Amino acid sequence: MNKLIFIFLISISSCNERKKTNETIIKEETQSEFNLTISDFVILTYQSEWYYIFKNVKPTELTQSELIEIENILKIVVKENNEIQKTKLIQHNKTYPEYQRTKTGFELKLDGFKRQYVPVINDKGQKEVWINFFCDDFGIEYWKTDLVQVDDGGNCFFNLKINLETKEYYELSINGYA
Repeated sequence: MNKLIFIFLISISSCNERKKTNETIIKEETQSEFNLTISDFVILTYQSEWYYIFKNVKPTELTQSELIEIENILKIVVKENNEIQKTKLIQHNKTYPEYQRTKTGFELKLDGFKRQYVPVINDKGQKEVWINFFCDDFGIEYWKTDLVQVDDGGNCFFNLKINLETKEYYELSINGYA
């Protein structure tokens, strides 16, 4: 009798496991693929009041394969930006030997940031995504439903756009310092 109950419980839990939503699957697979946890990112549906991010677009969704593609492009973004920053640092230290620096303050990394993804279809029918990075949620929960925007803060806040059809990124914006 105990064996029957055990088998029954396993069967029930197996059925429940299959009922996961696509969003849950994407989040779990993304977590294992890129070390992101469910609490690290959110995919927001484009709102018309965010017209300053995109114009003439329609909201859409992201797939697991697109999240992987985005992550690969982001690695390129960080590498290219940091190479530019290294060049600027070397030039600064040559120009101002009395004011040597060890970093520019605009170097980027992907680990340790919260992320907001806003996917859209542009007027050419191409899927694009705006990605907003910030290093802390400040104990607020609204970041899961509305955009986080701040002035200053340096490389703790940056965002960019990626065109998934052309595989290109553009409008990389790193906040300045007050």
